[in-house]
Amino acid sequence: MALNLRRKIALKQARFILFIALLLGLFSSGLQIYLDLQQVRKNTSEDTVRIISMYRDTATQAVYNLNAFQANEVTSSLVSYPMIYHAKLIDDFSETLAEHRRDQTLSSSFVSQSTQQLFDLNRYIELELAVVNSDNERAKLIVELDTLYVANSFTQRAINSLFLGLMHSVALAAIFLLLTYRFLSRPIVNTAKWVNELRSGDKSSALPYTAEDELGDLVRSFAGLWKDREAVTDKLTEMVAELSESEHFSRSIMDNAGDAMFLCGLDSTIYRVNNQGASTLGLSKTQLSNTKLSDYSKNYSFEEYQQVFEGISGSQVTTFEDLQVHADGSVFPVEARAIKLTLQSQEYLLIVARDISVRKQAEKQIHELAFYDTLTGLPNRRLYLDRLTASVELHQANHNYGAVLFLDLDRFKTINDSLGHGVGDELLNNIAQRLTHVLPIESTCARFGGDEFVILIPETGNSLEVCADVSAHLAQEVLKVMSEPFSIEGHTLYCTASIGIAVFPAADASAQDIIRQADTALYRVKAMGRNGFQFYDPEMQSTAQERLEVEKGLHQALTSNQFVLWFQPQICRDGQLVGAEALIRWQHPEKGIIFPGGFIQVAEESGQIVEIGNWVLREGLKHLAQWRADGLPESFQRLAINISPMQFMQVDFVDQVIQLMDEYDLPGDAVELEITENMLLNNFEVASHKMNLLKRKGVSFAIDDFGTGYSSLKYLRHLPLDILKIDRSFVTDLRPKTEEAAIVEVILATADRLGLLVIAEGVETIEEKDTLVQLGCDCFQGYLLSKPLPADKFIEFLSSNDVVVID
Repeated sequence: MALNLRRKIALKQARFILFIALLLGLFSSGLQIYLDLQQVRKNTSEDTVRIISMYRDTATQAVYNLNAFQANEVTSSLVSYPMIYHAKLIDDFSETLAEHRRDQTLSSSFVSQSTQQLFDLNRYIELELAVVNSDNERAKLIVELDTLYVANSFTQRAINSLFLGLMHSVALAAIFLLLTYRFLSRPIVNTAKWVNELRSGDKSSALPYTAEDELGDLVRSFAGLWKDREAVTDKLTEMVAELSESEHFSRSIMDNAGDAMFLCGLDSTIYRVNNQGASTLGLSKTQLSNTKLSDYSKNYSFEEYQQVFEGISGSQVTTFEDLQVHADGSVFPVEARAIKLTLQSQEYLLIVARDISVRKQAEKQIHELAFYDTLTGLPNRRLYLDRLTASVELHQANHNYGAVLFLDLDRFKTINDSLGHGVGDELLNNIAQRLTHVLPIESTCARFGGDEFVILIPETGNSLEVCADVSAHLAQEVLKVMSEPFSIEGHTLYCTASIGIAVFPAADASAQDIIRQADTALYRVKAMGRNGFQFYDPEMQSTAQERLEVEKGLHQALTSNQFVLWFQPQICRDGQLVGAEALIRWQHPEKGIIFPGGFIQVAEESGQIVEIGNWVLREGLKHLAQWRADGLPESFQRLAINISPMQFMQVDFVDQVIQLMDEYDLPGDAVELEITENMLLNNFEVASHKMNLLKRKGVSFAIDDFGTGYSSLKYLRHLPLDILKIDRSFVTDLRPKTEEAAIVEVILATADRLGLLVIAEGVETIEEKDTLVQLGCDCFQGYLLSKPLPADKFIEFLSSNDVVVID
């Protein structure tokens, strides 16, 4: 039996020792091969760079002189190196000046080919040559490496290293096996025999091994322990039983843990908390007991905590982050790890929380260093490009527009050189603060370095004209705040700026392209004298400039009383004057009379239309009151005044109209307010309410340009309307039995059914008038009957006894 046991131990030793030896040998050889691979890869790259660098100047000189002989010497010398099989020199006209090639090393084995893949060398190396005074393309020196040559050399060394490593490992394993058997296996066999004799009750057996070493100590210790095994076993059993029945051990660990620990019910009720948990929340254990963990959370409500706890299992730790509220009201982030436990048939959650304020602060600092300028705190180039790229991709999909404003300070270098970098840095900080205050919230202002700032307006709508208008307005605001002096360290500094603007998206234009376009426009401003702005698109620049001039002129027109009212008569089919429409004109001091088409749209987009509309309303009612006092024809019923949607939606519009009628002592039936179809469509409920309030005062309502909207017919019967005005687009060139005539006929029939008066606008020819009469139109307005007249001319028209004959 002993012989069989000895053979069994020896066999196991031989098998495991040989296996471990071979494994270690393979690992050692593999590590050596890997290190050799790294060294060969590094040496190959360095040698290649060194070889190419040796010929850089010669190649540059050959390109500069277009010396084919010298170029051939360069390429032939390069391919003479075993690792280079192809060299080509291209001049700055993109033509091949010299080229040499030799056959590559043939593949000798699958191992060599595989090793070639491991090198992952850049086989194709292209070196640009800087040719002096050349405006053409860059000259290039192109080299291709023979990686298989390098791989073959390395493969041979690797095979030899692997073979020698394995042989060395086998030899060491054999020696180690013999020594192990002599000094370990045989004594263990004898010890096992002695143990079996002890188990059989033979206590007189001598010790099988008495040498003064570890195994001898083990035999002597076992002999002593064997004698006391009964007592030790009983004592150990008693200790384990006591430990399992006591909570002292678990409480000691929990209370002395460095992290906050909470033992909670599944409803987040805290049943037990350790010392660190109480300290973290700033409350005592008694105060925390039986409260909800959700009471101290900033991120999670009670219901949300329930959802988090439902996903926690007893087999895997669940990690989540939260914001905890301290007793003093401060908030700090924690990382919580939770697992479900079962104690005395009851399920609990053990939550270990750690304050990660320091880590979060470090992450914030890393983020700021990566994406923000350290001097001004503004986004840097990297973050700006990310946001611009996202905006470009978004607008390419939704067909909206945005803009980039490239800003460069005009006198910053002079200030920086004369007063020092400290003053310059403080000036840049002041400029950053001013830009931040004047820019919209959704915009991004970044510092690109030096005195360059770039502004992103991500959203301006789906109109190119509006985008240009918004960009020009913002550029003017920036120039305005920049024109104010800066007070820095006792110095009063003046620093203007030049701004280039590029609108996006453009066809196939990337974020970098858009920035370059804005930069190009910036240099155009510099060339024109600085302290201004320019668009990359000259046509857009002209349009924006004109709109800004109109807007600026409107402010002046309001303050200088440059607006005047003209009046166009409205004639009924019996030739009687039934009313007039008040039309605004701009009496420009330089350009003369400007009609509404030249400024109303700008006024609406800038918000000035409200103030202009209020002026028209007051002046119109003022003229009407004067005419009534002087005497009006009996047929004259009302004066029509156009009301813009923005003006109509003002909170005090109804009160303002009633106040003016009371001020000028006008009855409501003498006033007609003209509104548009689209205003009814977009604000039906509000419009209906306001119209009913004014209707009670007798005010009449007309829908202007009827037929050009979309949904007015649906709402006609729900609104207190009196008049429909047929848009001039249906009247121009109107003839019987045409599509326009059919539309007009439908409008007239609808109005007749609803009891509404119809006035046709833009009647300019007798044929148009006759067709309208034939279709049954009630009243007319247009150049055929009378052009719009200034107030004094309209008074003469009123006093005239002439009657316009319609039939």
